[in-house]
Amino acid sequence: MSRREALKGLRFPGSALAHRVHRGLWLDKFLESSSRHDKKSKRNLVQEAAQDGEPEGYAEFFQRYRQALVEAGAEVREAHTLGRLVVGLGGEGVLETSLTLHRTYGVPYLPGSALKGLASRYAHLRLEGEAWRRDLDRFQRGEAQAALFGTTEEQGLVVFFDALPLPGKWRLRPDIMNPHHANYYGGGKVPPADWDSPVPVPFLSVTGTFLLGLAPAPGVDREAAKPWLRAAWQILAWALREEGVGAKTSSGYGRMELAGALSDQAEEGKDGGKAPSPE
Repeated sequence: MSRREALKGLRFPGSALAHRVHRGLWLDKFLESSSRHDKKSKRNLVQEAAQDGEPEGYAEFFQRYRQALVEAGAEVREAHTLGRLVVGLGGEGVLETSLTLHRTYGVPYLPGSALKGLASRYAHLRLEGEAWRRDLDRFQRGEAQAALFGTTEEQGLVVFFDALPLPGKWRLRPDIMNPHHANYYGGGKVPPADWDSPVPVPFLSVTGTFLLGLAPAPGVDREAAKPWLRAAWQILAWALREEGVGAKTSSGYGRMELAGALSDQAEEGKDGGKAPSPE
């Protein structure tokens, strides 16, 4: 008997027992049918995983994680979604889409690497001065870009930690993409037309409040790192609010508001004013 046949009779226990289900495991193992034409099974899987219910023990783990950040010298701030958010949409999975979930608790989170990459890209595109430019083809970065975010040879002055959702303040949401011209977008020679049939693609998105943490890199003096931390928070706040993190940002996904990171003076650092230089 195949694994799929053995699990066929097991279905999601419902909201009352959802706290006992690991969402990542459920998405990976409990698809009813692997047929590419069976859209109902994929839609059901997404809707099941999106049911309310926080994993057992997650609240206690979150408090330990917050305390560990503080003890490591990190500054922590909260950021809440302004719409929906999806990170890891193109990851490996049984569906055409995926979502980055915590390996142990199955909750959505924002990898520190994603936040760092977003801030680095935003600084390159939007802040004035050659110090913030980067040339990835030649592995070259301006002085401020290299100092804050690091290079292939040396770490940056600031560490970006993974952002976990606050207990009770997050939700998975069933979502859908609905491309109407699959043949055209797939490289076909047939032009798009009004009579093309839509192809619904279900996926999971997230809403909620996340805890972000930034800290001086190991060996960096905390006082010397303060202006760099301030610059990193400001750049990250602009990037989250204006561009968004994760996938589908051109459609408005991924926008977040970072609490306590901006000021009127900081706004002068963009597009023509003085960049928040930690010089």
